[in-house]
Amino acid sequence: MPEKQSPRWTYDINTEGRIPGVPELLLFGFDEIRSALPLSYHKHAGYEFVLVERGKASWELDGHVYETKAGDVFHTIPGEVHRGGFNVIEPSRFWWFIVAPPHSEDWLRLPPDESECFKRALEALPRVTHIGLQAIDVFRQLRNALNSNSPLRSASIRHALLGLLLRILQPSQQIVLLANDLLHQFDTLRRRIDDEPQWRPTIEELAGFVRISPSHFFRTFQEYTGLPPMVYIERVRIKKACGLLVEGTDTVTEIANELGYASSQHFATVFKRITGMTPIQWRMYQTGRNDAL
Repeated sequence: MPEKQSPRWTYDINTEGRIPGVPELLLFGFDEIRSALPLSYHKHAGYEFVLVERGKASWELDGHVYETKAGDVFHTIPGEVHRGGFNVIEPSRFWWFIVAPPHSEDWLRLPPDESECFKRALEALPRVTHIGLQAIDVFRQLRNALNSNSPLRSASIRHALLGLLLRILQPSQQIVLLANDLLHQFDTLRRRIDDEPQWRPTIEELAGFVRISPSHFFRTFQEYTGLPPMVYIERVRIKKACGLLVEGTDTVTEIANELGYASSQHFATVFKRITGMTPIQWRMYQTGRNDAL
């Protein structure tokens, strides 16, 4: 059986103290977001890495929105101001850590030339990297090492931290991707789902779109996105609704019709289940508008 997680776990040096022998690790944690939560602009003193384990999350930086799904890592560099897409974190499960930037003086007990290699690799790292879900085992190793009273605690923490950084910086050596033709079909399907939020296909239609059997489609789509197909499509639809509520002037009823909901009441019920707010509350929270209807 998979390991059961609590909704949140963190190790913060500001409350727990710096780790002897590993002062480079500044923050580490696990979160399971069950309804959308505010995440406004903020920044960190070190490199931040977020691995999505389940669901999808978006991040906004310098006017760009970066989408991440299960197995993706999003990162920011020290001092970079960022926030959740539309100022929130969507329902998802993810692991994250913040590490001080590499320097030549004994960074993670590495010789100067290796520290310099890490520095160059981090500077060249894409904003979003797919490393797969096997890395979650290493996140758990790091959490267990942080909780340990072993005399080798510092060495275990440093070993796990280096392992995570290597997986992020060398992802092609750690995962096996879907076949290129199937990956292309899934990318095309995701674009259609994004472009046509009112589309309500069956599993058979979705499977036919990528030319595989329904059972194979269901399994591989969930591996690809971290969500069952219909849950994924509903999340995309609500994400589109979030943008329409903030950026446009259409009423809630007009948005519900545009997205193909049978009624504004049904739309509001689904919206609140996913975001934790009604559409009107969302619009007022994001824009301060009183003409939310």
